[in-house]
Amino acid sequence: MKVSIAKEYDWEMGHALWKHRGKCFNPHGHNYRMEVEISGPVQENGMVLDFSHLDDWVEPLIEKHFDHAFWVNENDERFTATMFSRLDPVLVEPTAENLALWFWEVWKELSVSGHEFPGVTLERITVHETDRASATVRRS
Repeated sequence: MKVSIAKEYDWEMGHALWKHRGKCFNPHGHNYRMEVEISGPVQENGMVLDFSHLDDWVEPLIEKHFDHAFWVNENDERFTATMFSRLDPVLVEPTAENLALWFWEVWKELSVSGHEFPGVTLERITVHETDRASATVRRS
């Protein structure tokens, strides 16, 4: 029998949406929260996976790519690298949907490279941009 476990992570990050003409076109920031849900069999130690092993994967990614960074579409000419100490131009609009997809793809690369957690399946990644707005990628 498989059991699901989930862990939450948070960080602060700014962004601006180049292709959106609403409020999010303007530079602003959010207190992001992400939930990572995995499933697998309960091991002899009583756990699907030690939460610290999940932390070892997620926390360095957040620190390196997201925490107190400013994400913009690489084609958005309003911003230059000299404007922000952590400007990170990306190929897509930096939406909650694309952040969730980014983490999902990194997990897949981890699995392909042989560094996955044996017997564990990624079930869901949800990125909360605000307390009431989120995007979820689920295993189908």
